[in-house]
Amino acid sequence: MSMSYMLYQAERVKTVKEQREEDVRAGQLAAEFGRSWRSARRRSARGQRRFRGAVEPARTAPCVPGPRPAFDDHRSRV
Repeated sequence: MSMSYMLYQAERVKTVKEQREEDVRAGQLAAEFGRSWRSARRRSARGQRRFRGAVEPARTAPCVPGPRPAFDDHRSRV
């Protein structure tokens, strides 16, 4: 596709029908991508379940600002 034609398409005003058709195509493409992604994730998850000896990463607290828990350690006693 030539650069001048791409500029022409970018500058011209689309009709409501053209815009709707483009939106429908974009939605269909997004839906297909989502289905493919979920399918790949399911296959990946099934592969991970086979290795029962694998060590899971340590669970950490979420990085959310908020009140800090009070720790009872030897430094707080005077």
